Amino acid sequence: MKYLPQLLLILLSGCFLFLGCGSESNSSNDSNSKQEVVLGKIALDNGWARPGSQQAKSAAYLRISNGTASPDTVLSFSSDIAESVELHESIENNDGTTSMRPAGQQVIKDGDKLLLEPGGLHLMLINLTQDLAVGDSLQLSIDFARVGTKNITVPIQIQN
Repeated sequence: MKYLPQLLLILLSGCFLFLGCGSESNSSNDSNSKQEVVLGKIALDNGWARPGSQQAKSAAYLRISNGTASPDTVLSFSSDIAESVELHESIENNDGTTSMRPAGQQVIKDGDKLLLEPGGLHLMLINLTQDLAVGDSLQLSIDFARVGTKNITVPIQIQN
């Protein structure tokens, strides 16, 4: 019995320590949810763009691989050689013709890939600020909700 007050003191101290750590951890997660650690990386590769003339349009293609532990959303695209860059998708109409329409933001699940390729999703480079000739290259910037901005330099080439 003479050790009972000391044992109670140790148990109460442990409980307060445990509760204090738990509440600090929760408030930290609530206020910094955008700054979570992202394991892995977003990879951009296999990029290329079509030739084009100043003040006209061109198209760019690439593969975006989400090697992180969580989904990420592609928010926007930009390039210093185009007034705007939009994600479009090619669609086949009922009469057999094809057309394009804006595709909107895309969510890439963890471990998944987003393919931008001819005949599917692709980037439209609108109102080029310079001519794009085979052998040139251009830089694309891609803004993601979780990992921020990623850049890729792609060559100008004719489709293989």
